[in-house]
Amino acid sequence: MKKSTLNAIMQGVIIVLVIAIVFVTIKLIIRPDEVEVVEIPSESVSEVESVSESEPESEAELVIEQRVRMTSDNINVRSGPGTDYERLGSAYIGYDFEFVEQLEEWTKIVYDGKMAYVYSEYVEVIPMVLQEDGSYAEYVDLEESAAEGENASEDVSDNENADDASEEKED
Repeated sequence: MKKSTLNAIMQGVIIVLVIAIVFVTIKLIIRPDEVEVVEIPSESVSEVESVSESEPESEAELVIEQRVRMTSDNINVRSGPGTDYERLGSAYIGYDFEFVEQLEEWTKIVYDGKMAYVYSEYVEVIPMVLQEDGSYAEYVDLEESAAEGENASEDVSDNENADDASEEKED
């Protein structure tokens, strides 16, 4: 090949590279500030939701624990499941403890950092939510509460209908 042909090819390649660099630079400068939102078909959304449900939530994750709340005053806390075991102390109405296990007549709890037992008749096991400050609050299932509210309103309307029927009979 002649030297002039090689020079022409090299000049063409350089021109193409310069044009490409200029084009990319212009695209970077003019690019939009916001990303265009693309609507996803509903079937793809359900797949994404099911995946996100299986992964733990980041910061606002609810920690629900079973807790044992005393329903009577001056409950004996014992080292074993029976009155023959050593009495470790007392618990009072409203106190709650970490739940470990439910036995037939006894409930196993954590008391002063040790495994202990209280008579099940004097306690209730309830779900509690661990709050950011380390305290516990009673867990309320909003879906369950809504369902109970609907049932209560149905009961009220049934009672009203019964009252209306009894008034008609009296007349």
